[in-house]
Amino acid sequence: MLSSSKHCLIDQQPLHYTDVGQGKVIVLLHGLFANRQIWQAQLQSLSQYYRCIAIDLWGHGDSKSIPATTKNLLDVAQHIEFALAELNIEQYHIIGHGCGGAIAAEMVLSAPAKVQSLVMINAFIGFEPEVNCVKYQQWLNIMNDTKTITRELADTISRLMFAKTNQDSAAVELFSQQLQNIDSQQVPVLSRFAHMAIFKRDTMELVEQFTLPTLVIVGVENHLRTVLESYLMSDDISGAKLHHVQLAGHLAMQEKADEVNQLLINFYQ
Repeated sequence: MLSSSKHCLIDQQPLHYTDVGQGKVIVLLHGLFANRQIWQAQLQSLSQYYRCIAIDLWGHGDSKSIPATTKNLLDVAQHIEFALAELNIEQYHIIGHGCGGAIAAEMVLSAPAKVQSLVMINAFIGFEPEVNCVKYQQWLNIMNDTKTITRELADTISRLMFAKTNQDSAAVELFSQQLQNIDSQQVPVLSRFAHMAIFKRDTMELVEQFTLPTLVIVGVENHLRTVLESYLMSDDISGAKLHHVQLAGHLAMQEKADEVNQLLINFYQ
């Protein structure tokens, strides 16, 4: 487990994070239904050379609340920018996983002089496909009706996080148990954030403004994001590099930690 979290107040609500290492700053943003714990292997590796700040997004991990005025991922991006400013951090690199990649894209667009590079892992910054929106809305309906993440829903989500070759791993059960343990007060916050993440705006049409070094990583066995989406982003972002991780799913940073860590180290050198 990561070291005890620190927090920054945003409209009186605590946004939690882990801050380890020294040097140039790398901000790590997890995806929907995860938390900053997914970055353990990356923090252990990268913090030897860089200052790494892994954030629990609203409704996830220790960030159990959300500012009342939060309406979309652009607001969330601005919250993170505020937190970094409070830490006197003027420039930083960003690694975004899943919807964390969409938030990272909003940060690039809103503060291009501050973001030095962008890594997107199993992310997509265009509109969510309609078939996915329908499925995810059904999940949110269950969460809102029951004020819990039921065992059945937790198992469904957890299996989608991992490659088909890892479906019987202890990591799947652990992820499911973490979802089931989210309390009844936090579930509506997570659901509210999830709605923003699922029905996000399309920033693909703005990628001509992305003039920074960019790396796109995708797990080939990903059930939630497609390899085609990774091609679309890498083709549209000038100079972007693309890497496919074999035998990995949505949580490639856990399933293939050594490979992902080496990709990141090579990218930052």
